[in-house]
Amino acid sequence: MKKTLALGLVTVCCAALGQAQQPTVFATGLKNPSKVILGGNGSLLVTEVGDKPNTGRVSVIDSGGRVQALLDGLPSGAAAPDGTLDGPNGLALAGRVLYVANGEGDSHTAGPALGTIVPNPNGRSSPVFSSILKVTLTSEPDRITAPFVLSRADHDTLADGKTVMLDNGAGDKAEVILLTKFQDSVPDARTIYRNSHPYGLTLQPYYPELLFVADAGMNVVWKVNRTNGRAEVHVRFPGIPTGIPARPQAEPVPNSVKAYGDGLLVSLLSGVPFVPQTSSIALVDPAGKTEPFIPWLSSAIDVAWEERPGNIPLFYTLEFSAGLAQGLPGRLKKFDTPNGTVVTDTLRTPTSMALDQSRRAIFITDRSGGAVVQVALP
Repeated sequence: MKKTLALGLVTVCCAALGQAQQPTVFATGLKNPSKVILGGNGSLLVTEVGDKPNTGRVSVIDSGGRVQALLDGLPSGAAAPDGTLDGPNGLALAGRVLYVANGEGDSHTAGPALGTIVPNPNGRSSPVFSSILKVTLTSEPDRITAPFVLSRADHDTLADGKTVMLDNGAGDKAEVILLTKFQDSVPDARTIYRNSHPYGLTLQPYYPELLFVADAGMNVVWKVNRTNGRAEVHVRFPGIPTGIPARPQAEPVPNSVKAYGDGLLVSLLSGVPFVPQTSSIALVDPAGKTEPFIPWLSSAIDVAWEERPGNIPLFYTLEFSAGLAQGLPGRLKKFDTPNGTVVTDTLRTPTSMALDQSRRAIFITDRSGGAVVQVALP
């Protein structure tokens, strides 16, 4: 297990401010980008929620910032309670095998009371929301020049447990299966129903047979067998104390998960009422035991780290906003000491980041801007 460097045990709560950088636009033309990971040969893979039901997709961005759709027609729909479009989110890549986490979509609508949800009486746009798709390609993603397209009928075929074979007309093929379907309408005393919302994915080299999934709806990290799809809860996160008598606890909302040593780093957003400094990065060991790692954040939505020979690792945290209640922009911070420093605090709706050590850059999704921006590293 990696050492925590006591990042979660210190009593310093204010970040030391450095001179913030200005991000530059790397790629545009994306439709509500959600998650980004590194691909091959300097490329990136990004999920896009789309702009209407079942227009989610995975795209490849090459080293020059050019966007090429890889897999289109993924499930998406307007999520409860505010109608924000939701669809494909987390990604993981193992050679030519791609894993895609599909979110809750329009499985539910707002319930009769604030903060409650009920199953969508009009029916959902797809039967494969709250799932993991396994896509096996005949070529590396960065070498594919035309998209594969899932039809709505293909969604039904996948839900039936059958394999969908796709041909992009350019000599490439893709085999798509429904690896795991999570339960997405669990009765809940406070919210009427609770939905599963798989949002982040990671592979863990220490456990190559497993896929780890951050579920922002159920407040758990699942471990999923990559061969048979069997899923079990690895860790369940408790509510976060807010210090507000009227709402003493907030939802933890785990939204990203990254391998770290033989454990995991998990970003906990901390939900309504979005109290500053209650968000954090948690460290989860192989047995599912959790401890604070980087505390006192405002709205953690991703984490990245890099080894430095002869020195302690350098960690980066991405926050959707430096203050959600105040409408502040997002920010990127780095931690090689418990205090941390701000790298940039001008990010617009950041939802994910990918650290590319070879290019000394961090690539960050700008959901509302339909872009991926780049922040240069020393």
